[in-house]
Amino acid sequence: MKIAIVGCGYVADYYMLTLRNHPTLQVAGVFDRKPDRLREFCAFHGVPAYATLDALLADGEVGMVLNLTNPASHYEVSLAALEAGRHVYSEKPLAMSIEDAEHLVEVARRRNLALAAAPCSILGESAQAAWTAILDGRLGRVRLAYAEMEDSMVFRESFREWNSPSGAPWPAADEFAVGCTLEHAGYYLTWLCAMFGPVQEITAFSARLFDDKGVEPAGDELAGDFSVSCLRFADGVVARLTCGLVAPKDRSLHIVGTEGTVTVSDGWDNRSGVWLRDREGYPQSRFVPKLGRLAARVERYLPGRHWLGERLPLAPDRPIVPSSSSRMDFARGPAATAEALHTNQPLPISADFSLHITELALVAQNAERFPSPYRPRSTFAPLPAPVATPRH
Repeated sequence: MKIAIVGCGYVADYYMLTLRNHPTLQVAGVFDRKPDRLREFCAFHGVPAYATLDALLADGEVGMVLNLTNPASHYEVSLAALEAGRHVYSEKPLAMSIEDAEHLVEVARRRNLALAAAPCSILGESAQAAWTAILDGRLGRVRLAYAEMEDSMVFRESFREWNSPSGAPWPAADEFAVGCTLEHAGYYLTWLCAMFGPVQEITAFSARLFDDKGVEPAGDELAGDFSVSCLRFADGVVARLTCGLVAPKDRSLHIVGTEGTVTVSDGWDNRSGVWLRDREGYPQSRFVPKLGRLAARVERYLPGRHWLGERLPLAPDRPIVPSSSSRMDFARGPAATAEALHTNQPLPISADFSLHITELALVAQNAERFPSPYRPRSTFAPLPAPVATPRH
């Protein structure tokens, strides 16, 4: 399928890099409203440029538009693409309001078009391995999940020196204004909702702990830098999700069942370690039954967190990923969407699913604007289950 990219900022380089993993996708051209950025991007990646967004949407060979603009432009650009008859894969979130996101889904449904939003990390090897362990019953019945999306005080780092390979600066002001919850919550919301279904209710709290992020504007113009959300799913699973720019980096996930616990050490790494422990939280050993308890005692005297246990096998795929903290195959979502359309299979990330994730993230970030507990008005049909990974 031929695709066109709208928005040539920082994240666009991640998509261009990981498109190498998916030769069935061809870039027809790209557009950015900043002419200098467009020229730099096209020169670096060797791709054609469209003079205008209208010119891009008028190209009949483009089957899907990748909307990689800043979040404030997601609704406008995605709506234009859908109305032009193009499938859309958007960076997160679908829109900056629940109503706008709902409208996009309605337009896509009416025109029989695919609409999906990042992140697609649920399609990564680690997520699939954890999900498979749940489906195989290795945890028994899941009761609880703890998901962490803490990215430390990046506003105290040298972020002004961060540039993408093609020269785009990290959009610090936009990141801090949009907010870490709206930017990051989706990474684990997609995992939790894919595994356990739609959220029945969410109780959220959010706050801004630092007014000065070293960018203008400051204060009330910036979003919160901490949130915690408690989620209840239909079958009784409860999850707690934290997002922040204050606590030290921690992107781990713990899923607790009646017979075992699975831990993923880093949700931003498609091939992060996935560890299985027994129902008491001890590392498992198939060969020396008491070794797990001994390892647990040793852990008490070691600094930091530990992921000892049975390491679950991952699918053998080793895709090209960015050499940054975001070690994810960003283009896997568009590629999987295109493949599903080509083979007439269920979409890996549906419009209704993306709407649900968007609604939850907006509530989590803007907790003061919604009743608590909040009962989402969106829902979705189950996503395609993962292909089982053979055990060692």
